[in-house]
Amino acid sequence: MKKLTRKQLPLYALAGFGPNLLNLIISIYLVDALIIEGFGVNAEYWTFANKTLVVTAVFSVLVLISKIVDGLADIPLAGLTDSLKTKWGKRRPAMLIGYIPMIICFLLFCFPPSYEEGSMLNTIYFGVLLLFFFTAYTLTMVTYYGTYSEVTENARDRVYLSSWKAFFDTIQYSIGYALIPVFIGFSLNIRYIALACAPLMLTMLIVFFILKEKSTLPKDAAAETAARVESGAPKEEDVSFFESIKLTIKNKGFMMWLGVMAAFFFGLQMFLAGQNVMASGSMGLNGWQIAIINTSAFAPVPLMLLIYNKVMKKKGFRFAFQTALFSFALAMIIFSIAYVEWIPSIYARLIIGAIGGTIGSYGIGAFFSAPYTIPAQMAAEELEATGKSHPSMYFAMQGLFNAVVAAFSTSVIWLNIRGIVVNGEPFFGTHLMLYIVAFACVVSIVLAFFLPKSFNELGKGGRVRINE
Repeated sequence: MKKLTRKQLPLYALAGFGPNLLNLIISIYLVDALIIEGFGVNAEYWTFANKTLVVTAVFSVLVLISKIVDGLADIPLAGLTDSLKTKWGKRRPAMLIGYIPMIICFLLFCFPPSYEEGSMLNTIYFGVLLLFFFTAYTLTMVTYYGTYSEVTENARDRVYLSSWKAFFDTIQYSIGYALIPVFIGFSLNIRYIALACAPLMLTMLIVFFILKEKSTLPKDAAAETAARVESGAPKEEDVSFFESIKLTIKNKGFMMWLGVMAAFFFGLQMFLAGQNVMASGSMGLNGWQIAIINTSAFAPVPLMLLIYNKVMKKKGFRFAFQTALFSFALAMIIFSIAYVEWIPSIYARLIIGAIGGTIGSYGIGAFFSAPYTIPAQMAAEELEATGKSHPSMYFAMQGLFNAVVAAFSTSVIWLNIRGIVVNGEPFFGTHLMLYIVAFACVVSIVLAFFLPKSFNELGKGGRVRINE
């Protein structure tokens, strides 16, 4: 695969913007829009029909199943894209297979078959759509992320690409969490907002134009392998599906990283799934006030990324990532203070929430960058050392761990605690969520101490190997 120039990397990072934004909208907003419980201000615009359109208990199980299947599908789908043999290469065809169904499922999700309250038809319909959407999204994105190690020359370029990806993620989340509440405040229903955002899915077309692949058909691949060996590079070997899994699991540093990721991702996904319900319910804010909170969290992220990268350059990846986890945990505690049952003044709650958002923005920048940097770096190192190329499997294994913890976090736990009422407090469940998220961050901080020392060299510059 042809390496991209440093000038091309920002554009390549932009490609995932649209699919990621629509995945955010369907996961965070549209799933919540089917259930009225937990919403306070502007409930008629946060939901499709100002009522619960599904059987919540059954739907929470279907959401869990769809996310677990999505996580399990990561592995075979990664195996597919790492070994696909076509005259057009292996990455672009795999992305195209997932890209089209992903768009169709997103559009269909905006049109309930029934507006009857507690409809089992809706429950099954939306559960099935989630299953197909998440699977198609996974095939598209695990293939795209797998190219990060293939289109970059070295660790410096991979950090650079990941940083640009984090920057565009910041814009994506700013739209998702700052602008959408403003639109809600202007009496626009979440369904119409989702449909208006659908054309942004086209950013993925950047990959199909900028990515240059050679044929992976056996006769063509043999000639390419001979050229690599002649140049002194290790012979690039085909890696079978089960060998790919085995190599990934045997990488102890990577498996330790997955533990760190799983802990913080459990909390992060719960917060992202419930933040609009929390702001509307336990913080008692309306659309423009929620936009202020979210702007305070996402607007400083580019600056925070610069600070984070400076900390990483001086102290290494592990320490920098731990500081990011701490800032996010602290933000959750600050958000918890702005509770309608404790702070009567809405403006006091707004100020407290804005302070929490600003502090948490440091962690957000790191969370956008790290999940791309580590798998890409490990896959590139393995290819350089052994000639074995299976980068998508690293992202798939990370995706599997994340999907499982996110499934329990956002469906089994979040959908069922959001309606908890204690001592007459109707928003107790959404308030409780903040403490769970903070605890998950603390667990991740502790687990990060067990990462190999080589992780603390990543980001400091020079030639780094984190597989050692």
